[in-house]
Amino acid sequence: MESRKYRKNKTTEFLHKLDKIVFACSSMNYWVDHNDLPEVYLNAYKRIMKVINAGIVLFLVGELASFFTQNNLTENQKSDRVMQTLSQNILYSVALSLDHHKETVTEILFTLAVGLKKDFNDLETEILMLKRTKIYACTFVLLCFNSVLFYGVKGLSKVLFSDETFITMITAWPDVHDRSLLAGVCRVGVYVLCWLWMARVTAAYLIVFAVTISLSHQYMNLQMYFKSLAGVFKERISQSEKEEKYERALKLGIRLHATTIWCTQQVQRTCGNVYNGHIIVNICVMVQLMSQFKDSDRSLSHVLAILATFMSMLFSTGFIMWSAGDITVEAGNLPTAIFMSGWQNCTNMSSYRIRRLVLIAMIQSQKPVIIKSFGFIEISYQSYVSIVKTSYSIFSVLY
Repeated sequence: MESRKYRKNKTTEFLHKLDKIVFACSSMNYWVDHNDLPEVYLNAYKRIMKVINAGIVLFLVGELASFFTQNNLTENQKSDRVMQTLSQNILYSVALSLDHHKETVTEILFTLAVGLKKDFNDLETEILMLKRTKIYACTFVLLCFNSVLFYGVKGLSKVLFSDETFITMITAWPDVHDRSLLAGVCRVGVYVLCWLWMARVTAAYLIVFAVTISLSHQYMNLQMYFKSLAGVFKERISQSEKEEKYERALKLGIRLHATTIWCTQQVQRTCGNVYNGHIIVNICVMVQLMSQFKDSDRSLSHVLAILATFMSMLFSTGFIMWSAGDITVEAGNLPTAIFMSGWQNCTNMSSYRIRRLVLIAMIQSQKPVIIKSFGFIEISYQSYVSIVKTSYSIFSVLY
């Protein structure tokens, strides 16, 4: 997509910086600007990333193939293999799904950051949005990379204190008991590929956070806009001029709301697979982790790996569902803001015409705005708690 000309603001500056990070992790650009690098370097890096992505795919295929080649595993290793293979393959497919909708995601981001802020942008709301996005993104990255780090610590501790091989992720080759130099180098390479896989997946989730948090705060921005319309009637102009100005502003607000609804529909279409995949992974991984903790040897390295992964899943799922749930909450507050826009100050025929517009706007805004997973699971605070409880319930039934 060619770069577009637009008026910069705090949001566009943030998205430009975020896009650089995402590009470094995945070679994908989700923002309209090109990175500040010569074209020759961009093309070279994209070719390198194709090789890395091919290596990640081979790594994931190797995990699947291990079910046919690795037959001398302990119970903990078998449990790790099931959990890692399932989660890593699903989450990578989620990242690829988002790449498939790249053009639409770019259009959503541009609409939220530029198109909808062109006519009205509440600075306090924008600052709050950026602050929340940064907190969610930084915490998510820290949790995810900690889980990979502790699996490395766990594998290293086995080498140092138990005279075992360095095993982090189990692939088709080498055998878990193979102590050759080539096997050791391969295991280190697999661990490096796991870091690259994590960077690739994390980049996709950072984009999801940027989209969903921006959308929820756009509904807040709309609330501030409609509430500000009452100030028209405090201006020192004639009543007819006030009514004309208010009517134009009200129609603009209705158009902004319609565009925001379009963004919500596109978020459902582009990010639906992200929610679907993450919920499946969350339930399966948390059940496996609780099982591992029950049956583990309770060594420090093993417990740290379990806790790191558990916290990563618990909070990453929370961040995803909370940010999407905020969309529903803020959209639900919009009818009140429209009602408080000052329509009651209009008189005569203007009052009749404007009341009809306000009624139409309120009817449209009262339709529930809900992001769903699998077409029926509402992404919200309540459903997050339900999913965590479901994981424990499944564990209780199975074990």
